[in-house]
Amino acid sequence: MKGKKLLALGMAALMAAGTCTMVGAEPVRADDVVKIRIHTLIPEQTDGAAVMEALNEYTREKIGVEVEYVFHGGSYGDKIQTIIASGEEYDACFTSNWINPYNTDVVKGAFLDITEMLDEVPALKEVIPDYIWQAATVNGGIYAVPNQQIVARQIGALMPKDFVEGTGTDISTIKTLTDMGEYAQKVFDEYGAKVGGVNRTQAADYCGYEYISDYMAAGAIKMDDAQAKVVNFYATDEWKAMLNELAALNEKGLLDGECGYMDEYGESQRVAKKTSAFYSGTYKPGVEAEESARAGYDCVMATAATDPYISTGSVVATMYGISATSKHPLETLKYFELVNTDPYVMNLISYGIEGKHYNKTGDTSIELIPNSGYSHGQSWAVGNVFNSYSLEGQPEDVWEQTKALNDSAKTSPILGFSFDPEPVKMEITNVSKVVKEYESLVGGELPVEETNAEFLEKLEVAGVDAVLAEMQTQIDAFLASK
Repeated sequence: MKGKKLLALGMAALMAAGTCTMVGAEPVRADDVVKIRIHTLIPEQTDGAAVMEALNEYTREKIGVEVEYVFHGGSYGDKIQTIIASGEEYDACFTSNWINPYNTDVVKGAFLDITEMLDEVPALKEVIPDYIWQAATVNGGIYAVPNQQIVARQIGALMPKDFVEGTGTDISTIKTLTDMGEYAQKVFDEYGAKVGGVNRTQAADYCGYEYISDYMAAGAIKMDDAQAKVVNFYATDEWKAMLNELAALNEKGLLDGECGYMDEYGESQRVAKKTSAFYSGTYKPGVEAEESARAGYDCVMATAATDPYISTGSVVATMYGISATSKHPLETLKYFELVNTDPYVMNLISYGIEGKHYNKTGDTSIELIPNSGYSHGQSWAVGNVFNSYSLEGQPEDVWEQTKALNDSAKTSPILGFSFDPEPVKMEITNVSKVVKEYESLVGGELPVEETNAEFLEKLEVAGVDAVLAEMQTQIDAFLASK
């Protein structure tokens, strides 16, 4: 392969005609192939280079594009914010309501409005349902390409299967951090592992609330509130109750609370099997097999007390924003069109190379090859999961079950609403800084009443009341228009 690349480059330098690759029926010069860079939260894989080589061999032929994925893993949230702030050139990055917050990035001007460009990628525009595009709309513009997957959210605690079985625990009885007490003590005594707690980005899900924008903007509504009254989530009784649950576990020496606000550390602890349970995932059919592949050991999930729920945030929980610094936005969209419509590309990035990283067990089912060097377990962070293979341990009809769960879940009273942050963008910037400063509250080590009161005071100074008022105004107008 390297020889072919060198030959192609040499011919391009020596001959005016150059070497050509095919894009549909159109010949494209090899030296005209566009290179795009995409930042992702998928962790770097030992054999990732082989997969990227196979990917680019395919994309060069199909669309005249080469892709460089930058794999960040658990450090993604902080690193991508630094990259955005620096103005560094890149083409796309993973964004959502829970990491690298979408609405906040739009306010910063980090992403391009791709609304009109979507007409240039009709297959991409068509494959993603209108309600998903609507959820990704901010102030009349679309700034990211959503990944189709589970949209019904029910937070769950990821737990090592042998810890659960070894302690004789019935996970159906574990709905809260308090329920986890006996299990947590047994696991700590027998295995030395601690509870990872609740990831701060999913605290609202645990508490039965829905973020209006993202966790950085503070505004939320209660899941069962048909009137959609906007509140400061960090002032709610449920938030404080969760903090007290975490503090109680910490007092017993059973909590590794840093997992909740230090993503890279939390992921490393989970992979090292040092967490007995960690609320940092969403239940869906077949999730155990997916998470087991990601962790490297068998996992189970204990679902929280809240029912499956569809919100605008859950719809846009996995997307790729097109960077305002991109020199090739249309080519980047053509690549995402390929990822979301071509099963080969989707499965290549998700599972690697057949025979090397996985073996097929059926037409659309596979088993992963142990220690193959490519097994990140995050197909949801790639593209359209309905084009991906089912894993060993997942039902063959996993995607039919997923669609059925989506159809049966409760829906938000403001489903389809997208908050326009422009009128209060300065306040949101200031509020976000304060939220970031107090993320470690979920660590369970700080005095809850005193520290949260201080947190709320700083939020008020930052302008949180103006943010909440603007959210309520827009939501009232949205509900009145329905």
